[in-house]
Amino acid sequence: MKEPAPSTIYLKDYKVPNFLIETIHLTFDLHDTETKVTSKMKIKKNPESQDGNDLFLNGEELKFVSAAINGEKLSEDQYKLTDDSLTLLSAPAEFELVIENEINPTANTALDGLYKSGNIFCTQNEPEGFRRITYFMDRPDVMAKYTTKIVADKNLYPTLLSNGNPIGEGELDGGRHWVEWEDPFLKPAYLYALVAGDLGMIQDSYTTMTGRKIDLRIYCDKGNESRCFHAMESLKKSMKWDEDTFGLEYDLDIYMIVAVDSFNMGAMENKGLNIFNSVYVLANPETATDDNFLGIESVVGHEYFHNWTGNRITCRDWFQLTLKEGLTVYRDQEFSADLNDRTVQRIQDVARLRGHQFVEDAGPNAHPIKPDHYMEINNFYTATIYEKGAEVIRMIRTFLGKEGFRKGMDKYFELYDGQAVTTEDFLHAMSVANDNFDMTQFKNWYKQAGTPELITEWEIKDGELYLTVEQKTPATPGQPVKEPYHLPLKMSLLSKDGSSNEKIELTSSNGEQPHLDQGILHIRNNKETFVMKASGDVIPSLNREFAAPINLKAPYTTEDYLFFMANETDAFNRYEATQVLATKMIDDLIAGNEVDGRYYEAFDSLINDDKLPAGIKALCLSTPSLTMLLQKQTTIEVAKTNEARIALRKSVAQKLEDSIVGLYEKLNSELKEYKLDGDSIAKRSLKNTLLGYLASLENRHDLIFTQFENANNMTDEISAFNIIANIESERSKEASQKFYNKWKQDTLVIQKWLAANSSSTLDSTFDKVQELEKDEVFDWNVPNLVRSVYWGFANNKVQFHHPTGRGYKLVADKIIKLDSINPQIASRIVTAFNDYKKAPAQAQALMKKELERIVDHKGISKNVYERADNVLK
Repeated sequence: MKEPAPSTIYLKDYKVPNFLIETIHLTFDLHDTETKVTSKMKIKKNPESQDGNDLFLNGEELKFVSAAINGEKLSEDQYKLTDDSLTLLSAPAEFELVIENEINPTANTALDGLYKSGNIFCTQNEPEGFRRITYFMDRPDVMAKYTTKIVADKNLYPTLLSNGNPIGEGELDGGRHWVEWEDPFLKPAYLYALVAGDLGMIQDSYTTMTGRKIDLRIYCDKGNESRCFHAMESLKKSMKWDEDTFGLEYDLDIYMIVAVDSFNMGAMENKGLNIFNSVYVLANPETATDDNFLGIESVVGHEYFHNWTGNRITCRDWFQLTLKEGLTVYRDQEFSADLNDRTVQRIQDVARLRGHQFVEDAGPNAHPIKPDHYMEINNFYTATIYEKGAEVIRMIRTFLGKEGFRKGMDKYFELYDGQAVTTEDFLHAMSVANDNFDMTQFKNWYKQAGTPELITEWEIKDGELYLTVEQKTPATPGQPVKEPYHLPLKMSLLSKDGSSNEKIELTSSNGEQPHLDQGILHIRNNKETFVMKASGDVIPSLNREFAAPINLKAPYTTEDYLFFMANETDAFNRYEATQVLATKMIDDLIAGNEVDGRYYEAFDSLINDDKLPAGIKALCLSTPSLTMLLQKQTTIEVAKTNEARIALRKSVAQKLEDSIVGLYEKLNSELKEYKLDGDSIAKRSLKNTLLGYLASLENRHDLIFTQFENANNMTDEISAFNIIANIESERSKEASQKFYNKWKQDTLVIQKWLAANSSSTLDSTFDKVQELEKDEVFDWNVPNLVRSVYWGFANNKVQFHHPTGRGYKLVADKIIKLDSINPQIASRIVTAFNDYKKAPAQAQALMKKELERIVDHKGISKNVYERADNVLK
């Protein structure tokens, strides 16, 4: 650590900046190890600040050369220089500041600021990377207009890119050249970008709704141009969707995406120059799965949508991160839902929320979507900020309706375009645009951590249903007591004949209920009872479409869930019934009981239901993940739960073998020709779900190996290999070597091979991952490769929680090693220890030993320290 006890930053301590930077002109003279940076800034005192005249500038890993105010070089008594800052003492009220410094991009393995990815210079400045480029007020509420001049060797770096529009270029002596870029829009430093390299490029254009022609470019390593076309089509679809849905038009003359291999995140929305992890750009059927194609579409959309929700309007401070990320995740989810199957998209979004964010909310690093303190802001790029933040936006959309939400968005842009604002500003815009809709209680979603439990019970008498709803939110670190939330409960009354009545007729309730015709109850109190008309034999269907991010507790019986599996009119709740029933069967097996025979009958009915769309059927036939099953346990039982899960899948395969094989072979026949369309994607998903069940039947292993050997697309090839990686046999080893030999030169594909091996539950995986680390395809400096091996292993519950504790020790060793290279990635792997308090006593003791070793390690970063210390506390 840089300090014995890392300091904590609090929202309550926020102050406006005492100076403002109006413009900045940057000149980069690029060299691998000694890049020279000259910044020229126009600065003035902020009239809203009462602080003094000392100007504090952030700066890390910089070699200071000189500074001058209004042309006068500063003497040493006019500034204070430390390892992480430059402070100008008694700065004037308005002045021009010129700073010269040097940086070493090649040595920057943290991948923050300016660094080298292979032979490409690139930047990553969110949240606080710009301070590793030059001295600056590196905070999002300091917004300036940027101009950039890049000077480099023309032979090595013929392509020189930055934000905005190009305004000049020229040749220099010694084989060097320059290009100058100007961004006319105000932006914070975290949105600054620079790229230099010898790059391939594809080019297209888009004509906006007002007739402007936008130049679209995607840059990549030469030779990968043919794999960029899906990303380009996704970009054009994103631009059209944002115009059609929100009336938002792109505002520059050029939009660029650059794909790089070494990148800590998925992608970055830098104004006009997005930098992407190559995983989210490069794709063709031979090397990318259907999920890769859909992921590219989603991430390209997400970064494009940031142009308005993140760039044009940005965050006042980093506590407001969900302002841009939660809103933009919601927008990209809706974009994907409109382009593909809305129900499948919703189920997958909720599965990700539960698999990651619900776990986070129940663990030692739980935090609200708007935290009130942090030690290291990089640790708050989390599922809570993103996915739960998106669910909060979705609830606002549910309350206000489609037209009301659009009016709120329009008002948001009208009031705050070009500003750095807060979540309160967003809620204010939504409220005033909708007859001052009361957001007071709804703000609890922003300030409280934890997943609410909604406990329901009901009875029917005299033609009325009495529905009692009680909400409880478990205590989380620093928040032992919770206030009640304002949330939407979407419901319907299902008749035993399968019909549904979504219009609620209340005869008694607490508070105003404006959305009864849409089947929505407003829940506001800790406990309340609603009385509604109920004719005939009905059963309430609750939290339809997963309208609120809650854990629903309802007195449904096995018979009720079987009824829902066959008759539920809400596709999400039909899926939910399949998952709850599967969980019940696994719990029965853990308790030593047999599986209820009716489960097999219901499962077989789903397989043979020709009216159920293939994509939804694939999800309904899936088994809850081990992570999801452990989440529901007070003390986790990894081995028993995994064994019971495997036993359930094997018994299903044994009893329904003919149905499973029959449908698999039918789909396999229909899918001989590869197509990338919704119907084919859904059918491949169903086919590979069925194939997964056959892994437990040794007599059907030929089907798995045949698919692997004959696959004409990566979806089928890697789906089969993921199964093979969990089969202990010589044939499996041969298949693994064959895949490796075929794809070892393609880093994106070999990442899939690495991940399949590190995620295998076989006992040999422990030794295997250590062999993978030594393989020529592995590189500690490439985050994607590290994630494939050690993030994969850390999330391999069976091997991480090995009873000997060897998994804990191995992961701790790698966290400590990686921390000296890339603290951000190391910190994320620490979250594997979040099960600490739920682990059995013996496992807790073993985990504690490794966590203490991490925290006490000399020089450990505050990124890793904060998360590991939270787990121990």
